[in-house]
Parts: sequence; C-alpha cells; structure tokens
Amino acid sequence: MALLNSSQRTPSLFSAICIGVGSIIGSGWLFASYFAAKFVGPASIISWIIGATIALFIALLLAEIATMYQETGLFSRLISITHNRDYGFIIAISNWFAMVAIIPSEAVATINYLGNAYQPVEAVMYTPSGSLTLIGIVTVWATRAIYGLLNYWGISLLAKSNNFITTIKLVVPAATGFIFIASSFHPQNFTAYHNTIAPYGIGNIFTAIVSCGIFYAFYGFSLITVFAKEIKNPQRNLPLALIGSVSACLIIYLILQVSFIGAIDPTTIATQGWHSLDFKSPLANLAAILGLNWLVILLYADAALSPSGCGSIYLGSGSRMLQGMAEDKQMPAIFARVNQRFMISRTSLLFTLAICFIISVFFDSWQKIMVVVTVFQLISCVAVPIAFMKLRQDKPNEQRTFRLPFGKITSMCAFLIVSYLLTQCGTAPLLLSLGIHFLFMILYCFTSYKLSFKPTLNSFLSSWSIFVYMIIITAFGYMHDHGNLNTYLGLGGFLISSVIMYFLLINQKEYK
Repeated sequence: MALLNSSQRTPSLFSAICIGVGSIIGSGWLFASYFAAKFVGPASIISWIIGATIALFIALLLAEIATMYQETGLFSRLISITHNRDYGFIIAISNWFAMVAIIPSEAVATINYLGNAYQPVEAVMYTPSGSLTLIGIVTVWATRAIYGLLNYWGISLLAKSNNFITTIKLVVPAATGFIFIASSFHPQNFTAYHNTIAPYGIGNIFTAIVSCGIFYAFYGFSLITVFAKEIKNPQRNLPLALIGSVSACLIIYLILQVSFIGAIDPTTIATQGWHSLDFKSPLANLAAILGLNWLVILLYADAALSPSGCGSIYLGSGSRMLQGMAEDKQMPAIFARVNQRFMISRTSLLFTLAICFIISVFFDSWQKIMVVVTVFQLISCVAVPIAFMKLRQDKPNEQRTFRLPFGKITSMCAFLIVSYLLTQCGTAPLLLSLGIHFLFMILYCFTSYKLSFKPTLNSFLSSWSIFVYMIIITAFGYMHDHGNLNTYLGLGGFLISSVIMYFLLINQKEYK
C-alpha cells in the first residue's frame, strides 16, 4: 500500500488518519483509564463518550473551515483569519503553548512509565518525592531530541515513521483491552461499589473529562488541520480524517476503560472503592497482577513508542503553528523562512524544541503538565465555534466543499460545553493561563508596536472580549471549587454569561 504520494510527497487519507490517531493515542491511553476509574468509577465510560462527542463537534466545525482555508498552522490562525491579527494572537499563543507543553508531557510519560519498570532505574530517574532527577531530565531531553530529528526532514519522513508507529499504537491498546477481558472480567465491578455505576456523583463525570486526561487524550484530532496544505486532496480527506481518527480512538479508549474496570479484583472495589487504587504504571501493573508477564513487557515497550510517536507529531505541529504566526506577522519573520525541499521552517522547529526543554524544568510529572495543558487546549478550542460562526455570518454564500448540517446549533453547543469544561479545571490553572496570556500579549505588543501608546491600546481594544471571557470563566471556576456552580443559580448565571460572551466574541471589532 502506498502511504505517500511519491510525486507530490504528500500524505494520503490513510496517512492523514494516522496523523490524527497518532496524535490522539499518546500517553493518554496509558494513564487516563486508570485516573478516570479512580476518580469517577464505572461512570468513566460516560465521560469518554462525552469527551469524544465534544472532540467530534469541534472536529466537524473545524473541517468546514479547513476546507475553505488550507493554511499552514490553521488551528492557531483561525481568529487571525476571521477577525483580526491582535485578537487572533491570543488564541494562537494559547494553541501554540498547549502544543509545546504536550511535547515534554509525552516524553515525561515515557520516562514515568519506564522508570517504574525496574527499581534501579526508578532510583536513578526519580527523587524520593517523585520528581525527576538531573539524569531523568536529561533523558527526557534526549527523547525530545529524537522527536526533533523525525521532524527535521519534513512531513514525508514524519508521515512514513508515523504510519508504522500508529499501526502498532492501534493494535497494542486494543489487544491489551481484549486480553484483560479474556483473562479476568468481573461484570459485578460496574455496580460493586455503592450499587451504582456513578458512586462519586454525576458531576464528577464532567470533571473527569478535564481532570483525568480524557479531553487531553482526544485533543490530537486538531493536528490534522495543521498539515492542511501538505495533505493530498484536503477537501475530501480532511473531514474524513478528522471523523475517522476521533471515532477509531473512541473505540480503543472504550475497550481499555471497560476492560480495566472489569479486570480489577471485585472484593477490593466492593470494600475499599475505586479511589483506593494505587498504580504507578497502571496497565502494566494490572497485567502483572493478572500474571500476564509477557504483556507487561509489551506494555513497557509500547510506553516508549506511543508517547514518542505522539510527541513527534506535536513537535511538528507546534513548529508549523509558530511558522503560521510568523506569516501573520505575529512573530519575527525568521520563523516564517521555509526550507523549500522539506516545506518546514527549521528555525521554528528548533525554537519550539528549545521551549520544550525549558518547560520540563518547571513541570516534571505527567499529571502536573496535563492539567495545565488542558486549560490551554480548551481555550484554543473556543476559537473554533467563534471562527465558524463568523464565517457563516460574514461569508454565507462562499463555496464550502464540506458544509456541516445544523452548523449554527452545533457551534453554540460546542462553545457552551467547552466553556463549562473550562470551569471544571479550577481556579489555579485558569489564573495561570490568564497570567500567561496577558504576559504574551505584552510581549506581542512590544514586538509589534514597541509599546507605542495608540497602537498598543488599539491592540488591547481589538482583543478585549477574550480577556473578559477568561476572567468570567475563572470566576465560575472559583465557584466550582467551592461547590456553588452546579446549583440552579450558578448554572443559570453561567449559561446567560456564556451566551452573551459567545456573541461578543463573534462580533469583536478591530480598532485602528
């Protein structure tokens, strides 16, 4: 089977789906089923379905836009295209930062998993408190260097290597789930604790989507659009690849979640509850308990492969997003210089890799990075329904190769759901993201306008609504932390505020 068009050096539909699947199935499949089961119990299955539905909503909205604008780094440039450069920068930097932060998280996931495989290795890689040692950090950096080499020679090599990696990544998780089911499956586990599938409450089903890595695990669907200009026949292949990758990964994740829940000792669950689970390398630890030693070895081997394949895609995506921002004059022009043979800005690639090295100094565990990254992922996803509706509003008659049925309803629903998930992230991560966005905005104004009063003021006026939105969401996040959001008054206030902000964000004007 020809995975690449040899004459045009562009990925085929299969390769495009592999890019999506390869980006989705990373460290999430190794950890998320465990954290979800521990946090919400068997109702985690519902969390996965909701998470996939949200991802599919965003993917379909994005597919219509992507067939209209086949731009490098499209996801980060949506608001720049539909609104203005200043407003677009806020979303672009959120998207770029989320991509960049995922890269060290995937590398750390590999080290976390493998570090627990062998006690002497764990002692060298980790301090007693669980943080990475200097050797551990250097190992993470070396892993990211491999990601860089895969991207340095462009999409052709990346797609070829990723097709092989993705095939393995599909087979191993699915096989693991079926093996668990065949070896040890206890149907009573689904109601063993407190005689219900949701022993920790309905509210936790939504919170688990952001706190247990479920949305984080699905976020990779957007990366297909990053390679929009390089994918063969994008008008047809982009929507198919987006839908196909999300659907395939949902099936894989459900198999893993059901098998994980069913394989746990029912006596332990009935007496101690799901919150009592304590695994460091969840799936490998469970396989060891079941006596599947050969599967333990396979899982540790795949722990090196899955996050690495995902990390290499994210590095390529992050560098292309930086290239796109430079083309929009939001970043220095040096990042827009493209190697004509491999169609990538190597300067953007090396700079993104350097930022990854810095991030790993401050965040040395998968859990820490995942929560912060999810906030930036959700903020970047806000741009999709906003850009979608702006285009439907301003260019209703423009030719669209793919037109989403009930697009306006889907757009508002996606915005409201993403906004609600943001509130579930909590006050601290939301405040951190607000501070980082404000800091980058100042740096952007200094770079673009040298902090001249009128241009700088106009820049903030051209993007004020997104800052107001983030402040409002942070306030509702505070309400969530104190148990006041999921009340009639709290939810009513959230819905009214979100609908108002939805239309304000769509109609944000540029000031000159």
